[in-house]
Amino acid sequence: MRDALLVIGAPTTARSLGVTDEEVVQALVHAHEINKERYTILGDEGLTLEAAERLAKITKVI
Repeated sequence: MRDALLVIGAPTTARSLGVTDEEVVQALVHAHEINKERYTILGDEGLTLEAAERLAKITKVI
């Protein structure tokens, strides 16, 4: 998917979309609140701030 987006010149990172590092981290911290009836890999209680920052760095989002 990423390669296809790059071919057409579409953004492929949060930064290229204009999303700040802090917004990425906050989105990860609060993502579990969006649909409480749906299970996600983020778990029922979501991520801690530290875990969200680590995840964003590992996946090279920030």
